[in-house]
Amino acid sequence: MDAKGTVLGRNFIEKDRLYTMTNKLRKAQVTSGWISAPNFWRRINGIQTHIVNHTSHKIVKFAHEHGCDVIVFEYLDYMRVPKGFWGAKKLRFKLRYWRKKSIQNKVEEMAHYLGIRISRVNARNTSALAFDGSGKVKRNDKKDLATFTTGKVYHADLSASYNIGARYFIRSYQKSISEKKWLSLQAKVPELAKRTQQTLSSF
Repeated sequence: MDAKGTVLGRNFIEKDRLYTMTNKLRKAQVTSGWISAPNFWRRINGIQTHIVNHTSHKIVKFAHEHGCDVIVFEYLDYMRVPKGFWGAKKLRFKLRYWRKKSIQNKVEEMAHYLGIRISRVNARNTSALAFDGSGKVKRNDKKDLATFTTGKVYHADLSASYNIGARYFIRSYQKSISEKKWLSLQAKVPELAKRTQQTLSSF
């Protein structure tokens, strides 16, 4: 995304293969009670390491090829397991959180070597709000698709990524202009007053 909010390129990275392994581990524990299951954990940790390395290299390579100055991530707050998450579902949530932290740390290390900066923005509502400003979205059971209030169906992570990029530029612009001018912009675009409500349309 450039400083005008134009999306210049995008890339999807293949999702992980942890679901099968965590389900097998859960079934084994249901059958035999709690077990240490070293073979399962060795394979899970191996997949985790592969995902971190593969994803980090993909992100940095994509940014470098497109001449990016900054790679923007969501700020990962303290992990809170949502209500109703238990068993394999709870385990996958924890593994996903640990994986995100590892990916961000590895990307930061690799990006700095290439002279690319890292920035983090407020994560609240980046997925919950449609990038076009139409309001809150409805997610399907798999959480990969989002239905906007206009009826349009969009990839949930792609919509969130647009909002993440926009929040970075909005924050940068706010720092570069006077308070008086910023207040006048807020009068025209009220959602600018709250970072948790900012979307690509706000930008």
